[in-house]
Amino acid sequence: MHICHIVLNNIGGAPKVADSLISSQVKAGYKVSTVIMTDLDPRWIVSFKSAHIIIVMKIAGTLFYIGGAIHQIWVTIQLNKIVAEQKPDIIICHSAFLTKLFYLSKFIPGSLSIPYISYIHSDYLSESKIERQINLITALIQNLNVNIDNWIHLRAIKQASGIVFVCKTLHEKFFKLGLNHPRIVISYNPVTPDSKNPPLNSTAESWLNNSQLITFVSAARFHYPKDHKTLIKAFAKASETYSNIRLILLGDGDLEVEMQGLANSLGIRDIVLFAGSVPNPKAYFSLCRAVILASHSEGFGMVLVEAVANGVTFIASDCPVGPREISEVLNCGTLVPESDVDALAEAIIDHVKTPQQNIDCSEQIAQLFSETSCANQLESLIEQVVS
Repeated sequence: MHICHIVLNNIGGAPKVADSLISSQVKAGYKVSTVIMTDLDPRWIVSFKSAHIIIVMKIAGTLFYIGGAIHQIWVTIQLNKIVAEQKPDIIICHSAFLTKLFYLSKFIPGSLSIPYISYIHSDYLSESKIERQINLITALIQNLNVNIDNWIHLRAIKQASGIVFVCKTLHEKFFKLGLNHPRIVISYNPVTPDSKNPPLNSTAESWLNNSQLITFVSAARFHYPKDHKTLIKAFAKASETYSNIRLILLGDGDLEVEMQGLANSLGIRDIVLFAGSVPNPKAYFSLCRAVILASHSEGFGMVLVEAVANGVTFIASDCPVGPREISEVLNCGTLVPESDVDALAEAIIDHVKTPQQNIDCSEQIAQLFSETSCANQLESLIEQVVS
């Protein structure tokens, strides 16, 4: 059987999950090809070296819209040509956006009739509506475009031969929108092993190894849904009670400079480290007091699982999808209301007050978040679709 994965290789954790699945499928004896859509930003490149065939499509821009409607039409046409040449038995579309593109490509005359599975990695519905525009007319136009686009996304997902959701909460959200599909799988993303072990940032290392300091870590892109503003304000408030706390922010993005300015204005620039994007945040997790995620929305919040896998608890906003489910299945972590500076500050203070806990959820993680479990569930779905 020939399986083709279509991956947007410049956003979030989906590429790493796809890479893990591809590796497992090749080991199982399948022929696997991979279509990589990328803007070639080196921060997000995943090699997919296990795949038998790798096809790279250069795209414009980032995130869901990659250059606007005209560019999307061009990408759809190119994607149709690639699929026609490869003739796979089944397609795996790793996002709602790519599901939409493949669905639209089927309307091009002469297109092959190939079943496809939509692999939903994120709560794109919340993400697409999260930003606020000051100009009312601009906001109305943007909301209209988003609503139309989301309708097409949902239509494309409904027409899939099978659907994979990365958590139960995400499935429930789509179910409420009328997505009642006969072939749905809930498959948690795997905690993938990472052989890279680069040296820590020198300042971070000095903080993490100083027994007099209590250091927290946050790993998230500097992007509006991650709500670094609430996190930095809360940390400033907590530092008024405990001056020995430190915060390491891992990641980069459009809002990084703005957040650096906010830290400066709050007078905490010397206790907040902007460490940039790192290939292996797990090295930071294992040494910190807790991992913090203050997001407005999450696809799942895999960094929280990775923190627990490294024996560390977490503090997270109770956003619509992800953190609460992780807290429940792993029976740990602290949840606070979304965008609540006071509640997050109090949670940080509580963690400073109480002795550090060693978290051991190895059994649950091995059962729910293993590469084998993830690969087996997708393989079972593929067999159902093809048969």
